[in-house]
Amino acid sequence: MRFDRGLQWRHLHVSGALALKVGCCALLALIWARFEPLDSAVDVTEHSVASTLSLADAPQAAQASLAGTAIEVIVRRNDTLDRIFRQLELSLGDLATLRALPDLRATIDRLHPGEALTFFRDGAGRLLGLERQLSESERLTIARDDAGFRSHITENPLEHEVRTASATITSSLFEAARAAGISDQTAIAIADVFAWDIDFVLDVRDGDRFVVTYEQLSQDGEYLRDGALLAVKFVNQGHEYRAVRYVDAQGTARYFTPDGRSLKKAFLRAPLEFTRVSSRFNPNRKHPVLNRIRAHRGVDYAAPTGTPVRAAGDGRVRFRGVKGGYGNVVELSHASGVVTVYGHLSRFARQLRTGERVAQGEVIAYVGQSGLATGPHLHYEYRLNGAYKDPQKVKLPDSAPLPQALLADFRAQTAPLLAGLDAPAPGATPALAATPALAAR
Repeated sequence: MRFDRGLQWRHLHVSGALALKVGCCALLALIWARFEPLDSAVDVTEHSVASTLSLADAPQAAQASLAGTAIEVIVRRNDTLDRIFRQLELSLGDLATLRALPDLRATIDRLHPGEALTFFRDGAGRLLGLERQLSESERLTIARDDAGFRSHITENPLEHEVRTASATITSSLFEAARAAGISDQTAIAIADVFAWDIDFVLDVRDGDRFVVTYEQLSQDGEYLRDGALLAVKFVNQGHEYRAVRYVDAQGTARYFTPDGRSLKKAFLRAPLEFTRVSSRFNPNRKHPVLNRIRAHRGVDYAAPTGTPVRAAGDGRVRFRGVKGGYGNVVELSHASGVVTVYGHLSRFARQLRTGERVAQGEVIAYVGQSGLATGPHLHYEYRLNGAYKDPQKVKLPDSAPLPQALLADFRAQTAPLLAGLDAPAPGATPALAATPALAAR
């Protein structure tokens, strides 16, 4: 049999009886060899399988005796089930039958690059079954029996443990987090929560400290990863910032101060991930290209060419094009007389058009060195009613606070989390029991 080169797959060899039970994430006693896609088609030698694919836990039990081949397919970009069935020489009629099963089409048609699908077929090439991991906690099993195909989804729920940890910074946020047993994922979440108030590249100092309450996710008693950041206190240069996670009735999670003000400001402090500030706001700066005093009415953020540049706030594109020394430039108009400017770009986002609305954080362009520039960087300006303001120091307007009607629920949900920030045990230790209220959120 020959496979087109676009399909990445694994051929699974099995000897003896193999019990494939719903909920198992691995095929026991499975020996496999991986064939990487080549520039030409690949010849494949099939190996026999003697096994049972069981749906014993399903409402209607079904079993399929496997006496053929198991093949694991790694989904690639633009792969579809139709294409995979054709390349494995499986019956398209069987595919149509699967899609006709109640509620099954939605769980099998939408494939994701990199995921694994396991197909089982007999010696005649007939499809016997299919397994797919739908999520970390759900696995789909489809098996053929005398009546046709049956499907079942087995749930293996994740376990949530709420933990609190504290640390003092001596060199960087990430090193302090690691020393306290906190993952980089949670450290990034801390920086994201306070991104509107603290510049974690320029403002963090040795001696700054933080306390964080967060979830850890496990399955069958084994740690998987950190989950949601629930509450955090960060002391930066003597100033204390607090944030707590609140989930509203619609399931939307956001971060607020203890009195219900949104941590999210109307504008980002810096609209990109930068390497360093190469030039600050300075009315008396000597221009590096023109070699004369010329006011620098923005901030230059050095970053590699191609670094994404994001809209600092919700707004509308009022200019997209080339403008003098700015080179390629985008100008956005926002509410309350604010205009932000992004200069020296290498290119614009494909969908960006003059007059269109953009959302805060949306990629609008990419770093370059067009116009009068000596190296790749973003020139960023913040204008208020026509006056130039220092983007690093201007007071950013707040987002709308929580409605008065939600404050009682907000206080009830967040009070135990905020209390846990005041007297944490040293290092990373269990802090709060996983209460039903927290688990439900």
